[in-house]
Amino acid sequence: MSGGAPYWYNLTTQSVQRADQRPSEDTIGPFDTAAEAEDSPAVLLEHARAWLESEESERFREMAEGDDGSDLV
Repeated sequence: MSGGAPYWYNLTTQSVQRADQRPSEDTIGPFDTAAEAEDSPAVLLEHARAWLESEESERFREMAEGDDGSDLV
């Protein structure tokens, strides 16, 4: 990360905030730039989808299934 104040993305307000504005649990980050913070929800979704399609998530998918094989969700 660079020397400036980092940026955070507020999930509640869907806006970028500087470190001095950061509320506690509604934010993700830190990011070096405001642009990185702004793009972070899409990047996180992309990573989550890739993980769900990977073998690493198989154990967790099995845990989420009921005894009859139906999803619990």
